[in-house]
Amino acid sequence: MKPALVPTQDPLGCTILTEFAGTFSPLGVALQLETNSREVLEACRASFGPYGGTIPRSRRSLFTIKLLVDESFTATPPWPDVVFRRQGDIFYASAGNQNVAVADLRQRQAFGFVSPAMAGDREFLQRNFVECLALTMMTRGRGATHTYVHASAVARGEKGLILSGPRESGKSTLAYACARRGFKIVADDVVYLRSGRSMTAWGRPWRLRLLPDCGRFFPELSEKAESIRSAGKEIVEIDVPELLPGTAQASCVPRALFFLKRSSTRARCEPLGADEALGLLARELVYDTPEVIERHRRAWAALVIRGSYALHWEGAPEAAVDLLESFLGA
Repeated sequence: MKPALVPTQDPLGCTILTEFAGTFSPLGVALQLETNSREVLEACRASFGPYGGTIPRSRRSLFTIKLLVDESFTATPPWPDVVFRRQGDIFYASAGNQNVAVADLRQRQAFGFVSPAMAGDREFLQRNFVECLALTMMTRGRGATHTYVHASAVARGEKGLILSGPRESGKSTLAYACARRGFKIVADDVVYLRSGRSMTAWGRPWRLRLLPDCGRFFPELSEKAESIRSAGKEIVEIDVPELLPGTAQASCVPRALFFLKRSSTRARCEPLGADEALGLLARELVYDTPEVIERHRRAWAALVIRGSYALHWEGAPEAAVDLLESFLGA
């Protein structure tokens, strides 16, 4: 009788069991997380639970993330800058040599290992691993379900308006001003578009980031907002459900697209041609394969034909909000 072979080493972590799982609905699609850590599960719930909480396991998940904590890892903060790279359909994220994840964009599957300390740093884990992996799979490569626009979005009921523009053009300022007027906030900085029988715009409306001088327009933010640094600049971040209860709405049906332009004249709108609008959207396009870029172009073309405008404004945002209200029949 041959002796049984009993492995004595597990250098690849093959025996780490996924004790916890949850299925969520970010951007309206099913995503399943598998992990051995309650902290990682709670981080995923914090990121994606506001979209409607968990959904039945019987519903087929389009995307999966398996994110495991390796108790032998010793990495602790401060974390190094996160490195993101992609080759073909393989996407890679690394915060040092012990916190690493890889996603197969075509198969819509991601897998990674992190240290116990990383699992305990919820904000960093959410932003650089949980949310990054999910949103990258949903918007990049051949398995993507959404396209994207660098924009804010607001809505009344299901009717939405998309506000595009470069940094510091006033996207978040106008979104907040609209919310004070009775609009819902759908997105702060990125709008995710999903086309089907109709187009739906999705966002992450629970946090809003504004410029440090926002207090001159909105005095209530002087004490209730949190000052943070992003990309080396001071910004003001607010918790939308806390400061403006009931104004966060995760999706809408876009009715018009506005490109914000700072102007010294009174607030005004002027129509834009479809080609010009597509060119403005393409300024934020991230390199991808030709077929994926063509998919983005088709989605953007379906958006701009709904109505594209240049919105010139400066100073107090109330006059610009008046113009936006007129497009929704308010």
